[in-house]
Amino acid sequence: MNATQEKISKRALELFNLKGIEYVGMRELAADLGMRIGNLTYYFPTKDDLVFSISQAYTESNSKIHSELPVKNLYDFLHKNKLLFENGLKYQCLLLSMVHLMEQNTLIAANYQGNVMQNRMSGLVYDIGLLEENKYLKFSCEDDKLLIISSNSLQSRFWLSEAVLTESRQNLARQMTHYLRMKAHLFRPYATKKGLGDIERFVGELL
Repeated sequence: MNATQEKISKRALELFNLKGIEYVGMRELAADLGMRIGNLTYYFPTKDDLVFSISQAYTESNSKIHSELPVKNLYDFLHKNKLLFENGLKYQCLLLSMVHLMEQNTLIAANYQGNVMQNRMSGLVYDIGLLEENKYLKFSCEDDKLLIISSNSLQSRFWLSEAVLTESRQNLARQMTHYLRMKAHLFRPYATKKGLGDIERFVGELL
């Protein structure tokens, strides 16, 4: 991506986060940037192309967090999720418009369903399995493990939508702490003694 594309993407992300992806058109973006619409579409022929490019940057930054923070204990897992939540906040427009984008943007839908979703779910399953193996978590049955995996996946994808419905976009950073604390406490019924210690350490750092 060259400097002009980066400039366009950066400002588009700011406007999308402020107003919502559905409510910012290419002409509005071009005017905001002081560009002719033809110059904008030279770099991104359609709005779908632009949004897909931003979604790729989001996926790559999430992948970097996953690769740089391998999970060894429950604290590691929760801390990694904190960084993922913070990154989601930076790209909040994508999470808040996820259903719309999956239905309307074929590039994003194909990439998410073909690669991203499968990779993220397999990574989550691996992490939870490792935490059980390392005796930070203990499940009485396989259904309990599937429940914690599904609950984590659901919360990670949709906490921002719930936060906006509860209050407003202006308070998302503050609300993030509430949802991180909630994520930590989801593990409490399944945590061993040392798992509970990791939960307390993580929650204590959020205060």
